Amino acid sequence: MPRSYAAILLLLASAAPAHAEEPVDGGGEVAQEEHAPYRVNLRVGSSSSDRNGMPTVCAEVRVWADLAVESCGTGADLWHNSDGPEMMHVRALWEIYDRTTRRGRGGVRVGGGFAELAVGDDKLGFEFGDPDSRDPVSVAGPEVAVSAQWTIPLGKKLEAVGTFTGGVGYFAGARKLILPRDEVQPFASIDIGVGW
Repeated sequence: MPRSYAAILLLLASAAPAHAEEPVDGGGEVAQEEHAPYRVNLRVGSSSSDRNGMPTVCAEVRVWADLAVESCGTGADLWHNSDGPEMMHVRALWEIYDRTTRRGRGGVRVGGGFAELAVGDDKLGFEFGDPDSRDPVSVAGPEVAVSAQWTIPLGKKLEAVGTFTGGVGYFAGARKLILPRDEVQPFASIDIGVGW
């Protein structure tokens, strides 16, 4: 994990404006300002599974309450054709814990979905099970993940979003790729962006 991303997350957390606390009626307790989570966010970062020189880009949509869906990848065959191993992810996430403070909101999510492991010039579409025998450069399979996310209000209904994700994918046909890989592929990523 690049230290620069960790430093950016720490800087965002320390630079967040502290909201004034207002007393509630009665026993002198303090009420914290409600911090509604974003509906959509876009993030850019780095992943341990990507070796094509391109950053990882994630798009996330909060579908309902604690349920979100996201897709992460380097954009191979969409906006670049750089060679090199990479992994693309599509997953649903369920937030199992959250905490709001004066400086933002943190959450822990568990997720599941599928990933595509590519070792060459990938094509659009997914090959589950075994890769295409004519051009075995990619294969798809199930994945599970856990992520921790921190959001900081920026004003105007915008938020800074930082996410760390770790997980593992299983690719039954990974040893049949032109560059054979292990069937079990762990990964970790860190990214930052904006939500609204």
